[in-house]
Amino acid sequence: MPVGIVLAGRSNRGALAESAPDVAWEALIPLAGRPMGAYVVAALAGVREVCGVVVVGPAELGRGTPTVVAPGGDLLGSLRAGLEAARAFAPQDAEYLVATGDAPLLTSAAVADVLSRCRARGLALGYTAVPRVVCEQRFGRIRRTYVRLREGAFTGGNCFYLRAEAAEAVLNLTARAYAARKRPWALARWLGWGLVAGLVLGTVRLSDAERAASRLLGKPAGVVVSDEAGVGVDVDDAGDLAFCRQALEHPAGGR
Repeated sequence: MPVGIVLAGRSNRGALAESAPDVAWEALIPLAGRPMGAYVVAALAGVREVCGVVVVGPAELGRGTPTVVAPGGDLLGSLRAGLEAARAFAPQDAEYLVATGDAPLLTSAAVADVLSRCRARGLALGYTAVPRVVCEQRFGRIRRTYVRLREGAFTGGNCFYLRAEAAEAVLNLTARAYAARKRPWALARWLGWGLVAGLVLGTVRLSDAERAASRLLGKPAGVVVSDEAGVGVDVDDAGDLAFCRQALEHPAGGR
């Protein structure tokens, strides 16, 4: 059975600090009467198949059923801490549903849909993406970062699916990509020049990206295109915070 992992270990010392100067963690910033990260915990816990939730972040998000563990020194370290804690819930062939603590518009229905589709495709890693047209139909011209592919423009989602068998490989690949982030030529050689050129030109297909990810991972990886706009919305700054507050307080009206 899958275990939910919420990555909520970012301290409130960045772009959101002025919006909530007395709050120590970004995931605890209040939105429509609840901490921002509490919406993410509820989204994962509300999936019927999920057997437990691990929060990597502040203890205040552990009220109720979640297990809370201290964050690592960076996002990768926090993911590793969350995976280690999640092993207490399930055997080595477990599934994990991982979400970031700054995605308060994530819903249980959206997460359950990701789980179902990843299982149906036999994926070891399923990364979510939301079409730009879906985001704008639901929320108007919300400010997101989009990648142009042959099938259209997509923004990355704030949750992903991972099987235990692929966890170490994902951690290693992420560490390698992070280490190469300031060496674009090395990163391009590793990813493949054709893929990089296609991303720049917008000619890459989703299937091309999936093949590349599967090759690097050594296991089946895929992109799950979600029709739930909230999957693609996270809170990076005061504008995002105000937008999500409005969306939560007036769910039928969007922006």
